[in-house]
Amino acid sequence: MDTGYVANTTAVPYRLDCAMQLDLFPLNTVLFPGMRLPLHIFEPRYRSMLGRCIETEGVFGVVLIAEGEEVGPAAIPYKIGTTARVEKVEYLPDGRFNLLAVGETRFRIERIVAEEPHVVGEVELTPMQTDAAESTLQAAEDVREQFERLVTLMIEIQAGYMPEFELPADPLQLANLIAAGVPTGPGSAQRLLEADSLADLLALEGELLDLRIEQALRRLQEKLDARRN
Repeated sequence: MDTGYVANTTAVPYRLDCAMQLDLFPLNTVLFPGMRLPLHIFEPRYRSMLGRCIETEGVFGVVLIAEGEEVGPAAIPYKIGTTARVEKVEYLPDGRFNLLAVGETRFRIERIVAEEPHVVGEVELTPMQTDAAESTLQAAEDVREQFERLVTLMIEIQAGYMPEFELPADPLQLANLIAAGVPTGPGSAQRLLEADSLADLLALEGELLDLRIEQALRRLQEKLDARRN
């Protein structure tokens, strides 16, 4: 299975201990560090903004929309987002382009400094640090087992085949991958992105995985019952 996770992203060329201004891209999706995000760019404001990012090999910020829409007047974003770097670009004849971005570092918006032509925020980078505590490492193993069980159940439900895949050994990378793949909607994903610590993130994921496993078991039972009737 292609998890879409990039374990070794480009080294971050900015300081982690100071505020910085960042071009923001409000979307109806949540980006986690290490995850890839495909985007189709057609609005002039974002063609210009991301064109500069591509030229300078800079970063932009992906933030979930709290109020507003992706297209039209500037949307109000949630305070926590993730910096993204452009990995691939496909230019189209009419000036539009497709790109593939990869998430790098979590940040918090301290204030909005501009809304036109696009949103610009003063942000502070807030990367989540790996926690080597024994309890956290055990929680990561528990979440790994839950995720693998959920995948197995989904394969049984869909009567499909899943190629072998290897989950990251690093607890933080594992937590980010699961955070991107398991939530049932943007609000749930944002809650995971805003977790105060790795231990909190793993605890939230454990609860969410329990719920998803319970739902999958019900679906599987319904499928088996339907076969008998």
